[in-house]
Amino acid sequence: MPWPRRVTHLLWAVSVVLVVLTVVAVRDLGDPDGAWIVGGAVLASGVPFAAGFLAVRHDPRNWVGPWLTAAGTNILLQTAHGNWADALAAPPSDLAASAELLNLTQGIWMGWFLPFAMVLLLFPDGRPNDAWARRTAIALPLSVVAFNLFLAVAPGPLMPPLDDWPRPFGEHWVGYGAIPALVVFYACLVLAALATRRRYRAAADELERARLRWMFVACLTVPATILLCWAGYLLTGTPIVALGGLIAMNIAIPAATLVAMLRHDLYDVDRAVVAAAVYPVLAFLVVAGHATVSSAVALAVGADSTAPAVLATVVVVVLLLPARALLLRFLGRRLHPRRARGVAAVQALVTDVHDGFREPEELESVLREAMRDPALRVGYRWPGSAYFVDVAGDAVSGTGVPIRLKGNEIGLIVAGPGRAPVPEEVAREAALVAESTRLRGELGHALGEVEASRQRLLRAGYEERRRLEMDLHDGAQQRLVSLGMRLRVAQRRVAAGGSVELDGLVDSAVDEIATAVAELRQIAHGLRPSSLDDGLAPALENLTRSSALPLRLTFDADELPEHVSVTAYYVASEGVANAVKHSGAREVEVAVRRDRGNVLVAVRDDGSGGARITPGSGLSMLCDRVHALGGRLSLHSPPLGGTVITAEIPCGS
Repeated sequence: MPWPRRVTHLLWAVSVVLVVLTVVAVRDLGDPDGAWIVGGAVLASGVPFAAGFLAVRHDPRNWVGPWLTAAGTNILLQTAHGNWADALAAPPSDLAASAELLNLTQGIWMGWFLPFAMVLLLFPDGRPNDAWARRTAIALPLSVVAFNLFLAVAPGPLMPPLDDWPRPFGEHWVGYGAIPALVVFYACLVLAALATRRRYRAAADELERARLRWMFVACLTVPATILLCWAGYLLTGTPIVALGGLIAMNIAIPAATLVAMLRHDLYDVDRAVVAAAVYPVLAFLVVAGHATVSSAVALAVGADSTAPAVLATVVVVVLLLPARALLLRFLGRRLHPRRARGVAAVQALVTDVHDGFREPEELESVLREAMRDPALRVGYRWPGSAYFVDVAGDAVSGTGVPIRLKGNEIGLIVAGPGRAPVPEEVAREAALVAESTRLRGELGHALGEVEASRQRLLRAGYEERRRLEMDLHDGAQQRLVSLGMRLRVAQRRVAAGGSVELDGLVDSAVDEIATAVAELRQIAHGLRPSSLDDGLAPALENLTRSSALPLRLTFDADELPEHVSVTAYYVASEGVANAVKHSGAREVEVAVRRDRGNVLVAVRDDGSGGARITPGSGLSMLCDRVHALGGRLSLHSPPLGGTVITAEIPCGS
């Protein structure tokens, strides 16, 4: 078992003993609220205990977990020590007491800070980052030991409530060495916070920097608690004022450490950093302003008047109303320049786009420069698509910050490998530019499709005219020309006095004309199926009878315009032909229905699927034909899932 885990288990056992000692002291003291004291101590230690347990479970060899657990043990130690001292100070008491131990533990309050300072020195890998951190990690516990040893022989009584207890080690001027030991202790606390700052500067990975920023938020509670403690002694003579800071410290540091180690992306840490800096400044301004105004007004109208307090409160509130927003902006720029750079860059791009100097498609390059991330990608989601693509049409994948507009996810900003995610404020600021880029890209894509469709229709028209010309030239035209020449020969022969077999000539001419008419009808059928003469429904019925596969027809549409009927027929016939030729289907279904101003034509088969619309194919030409009428054709053909061709053709009211 790794030593960090062994130490954690030992601290749990010590904590159980401390709870038992607290219960014994409370019962000896006869305090009716003793149960609340014990329960409150156990509850307060729950956060650091849970953080220590999860940290050790996450990394059994990391010493951060045992020190977090030690913070929970310290809460129980302070409770047991305080209640034991109170019980001894209220005789008669049956509790065991050692004057030597009590003299050597006068600086037990340092336990509030020692574990968390060690966490700052060892986070995140359980080892000091540099030589300064290693020296601080050694000097910190040594200063605690030295302070308590010096205080044991320092002149003067013990701290209340045991100020009348004996001094078994005597009193000597050497005890004043507690003062420099205390200075060293406070200096070590500052150096522990600076160690986190040095580790942050040395970190090359943005993810590690994000974790360290969580620790920056948490370590602000350490100096705040010390300042509150000093203020409490100066103002009230007791450290009771520091209670709020101690509670915040014992919740904030374990929670921040745990989040930083396990879920550093749980919340926008930079926003927490700014807030953690803003609100202490506001609190200081409120207290200082209130005290200043109260003193000034008290001198003018008298200290016993309630006017100073009322007026001070009003003045402070009025003056500090805009201070929060100003501080958030000012400190936001100072503490999180990356966010400020991104927002400013996007705002400048928006201004330039409105003035016509730049294009919204430059968003990606602007963010790359502002975020100092050359691998950053910006993807846009086209309507109806589940994928993100950049302005060049290339896929953008990965986990990033979504760009949302009116609740819709229109884009995605993906940071480069090893880079921190783009702040959400930057993504929100970029929403309008991203929407403009997306709409422009969609419009350009649609115009490109229209132009390509127009070119295909033109080519198809040229090819169709050449085919008709060849069919007419090689078929009906040749027959009619040949028939005309034969008639001309017969005419000349009769004019020259010869004889012609009239019956045979007429019969032959009638046969040739009938054949030419049949060929012309066949050609005309390619332009417009003759079966449509009786309407779309009879034409589809004929298609049902002539199909090589069982075909089920559902028709629910009234009389349709000619061009709509022709296009709908071609959709149905092409879908049936594809099912017969390529799908291996057993059955085909054709459904035609009218939906308000549109005709919906659907052709379904139960074949092998996998169909695609490729350039030059029958489906591609069919798609162009439907688009030419302002309609839309879609294909759904998953492998082994059959094929569904759906056409939506406008037909008016």
